[in-house]
Amino acid sequence: MKTDIEIAQEAKMRPITEIAAQLGLSDEHVIPYGRYKAKIDHRLIHDAKKQGKLILVTAISPTPAGEGKTTALLRRHGIAVFSEDQLAELASALSLDSSPDLAATGSGA
Repeated sequence: MKTDIEIAQEAKMRPITEIAAQLGLSDEHVIPYGRYKAKIDHRLIHDAKKQGKLILVTAISPTPAGEGKTTALLRRHGIAVFSEDQLAELASALSLDSSPDLAATGSGA
């Protein structure tokens, strides 16, 4: 199985102007930042055929506690986030070590 970096290095990037044209975006709505990335005029959202909900996550540096964008966003909305270690400690403290409800399902947040 290829690693993420191997997949990324094999990818053939297309110019952002080509992608914007394929999406039907006019030049005045596309602000290129180099050959492969651009900003899109935010006013286009009002012209969209389908309106939906938008959650905007911008890049932030992890805190000293090691939490990143996803953890910070979830906590900001009042959702408790636990690492695998914290779940194990909680299960031990409650004497529920074998409880399937407290089993970690993936890597830490």
